[in-house]
Amino acid sequence: MSANITENTLPIYDRLLYKVITYYATIWKDRRSDKIYNDWLNNFKDSSCEEKEKLHALFLLSKFMYFGNVELRELLRCVFRDLFKYPIVAEIRRNNNNTKDISLINRMFNDELSKTKFLGVGNPSESGVHLLYYFRQENNLEKGCFINTHEIFKTNLIKEKDANDVDISRIDIKIRNNNIKRYVFIDDFCGSGTQAKDYSKDIVEQIKHINKDIEVNYLMLFGTEDGINSVKNETKFDKVETVFTIDNSFKCFSDNSRYFCKPINEIEKDFCKNMCEKYGNTLWNMHPLGYKDGQLLLSLFHNTPDNTLPIFWVENTNWTPIFKRFHKIY
Repeated sequence: MSANITENTLPIYDRLLYKVITYYATIWKDRRSDKIYNDWLNNFKDSSCEEKEKLHALFLLSKFMYFGNVELRELLRCVFRDLFKYPIVAEIRRNNNNTKDISLINRMFNDELSKTKFLGVGNPSESGVHLLYYFRQENNLEKGCFINTHEIFKTNLIKEKDANDVDISRIDIKIRNNNIKRYVFIDDFCGSGTQAKDYSKDIVEQIKHINKDIEVNYLMLFGTEDGINSVKNETKFDKVETVFTIDNSFKCFSDNSRYFCKPINEIEKDFCKNMCEKYGNTLWNMHPLGYKDGQLLLSLFHNTPDNTLPIFWVENTNWTPIFKRFHKIY
């Protein structure tokens, strides 16, 4: 860019492209950068409005939020520090006349930590569980702080027969370790809250049925406002918190969308939405704007939520994604 030309004097397409290229050189630097955006933009090829579609696709890409490896690890430190450690430290201080005795606070916190187990959400191959490795690294936690969900309980077969010698044996389920005071489930993203609600029914309610005093928390890196409220209102989790709350303004085409609040002459919100729906209906006809109408512009280092607009992540013989999504295979 010459000394006489500034970014603001360039045509809108070039300005947006310059912004995207800058992202790849800085905050998106751990993504493939060999002009993959060209391959992606070539998906938009409606002959009646190809240039306009590519401009609007590039506009959406310029607004996209990508959290790379470095940012993800920092968020995992925030989960432990801000959502787990600080509230416990605050309670320790309150219960000890607002003490500032660091050695006392550390000793009591470490005691609380020893009575806590961290778990991922999902099976061992899913992203919530996958993140625990980084969570442990970034927060210098011992391996013993982590368990799998099947390790929460222990089962015993109680063999019995009734007066008529009919087998009425039953399975007795108990908490495996009675010294555990709290279980903390760590997740990367809560969209609709469906998975967390399923976990509550399958695991949390069982824990609470056995011992209502055990604390069960659900902490996440990202959560939509609707998803968080749904989990809070419809589950038995004691605490549901996120580092980064995604409110309705992050929904791309909502009435208060943050992406269209500053008008640009060449960018039309309605055209943009219609374009995303048109291609989305072909890519994922059940959810053309993302799972349960998510409309997000979000991807993480290890995966892309299906609540994100499908034009960014669907991969097939006729469509090249720019942010990949790794699907669950059951």
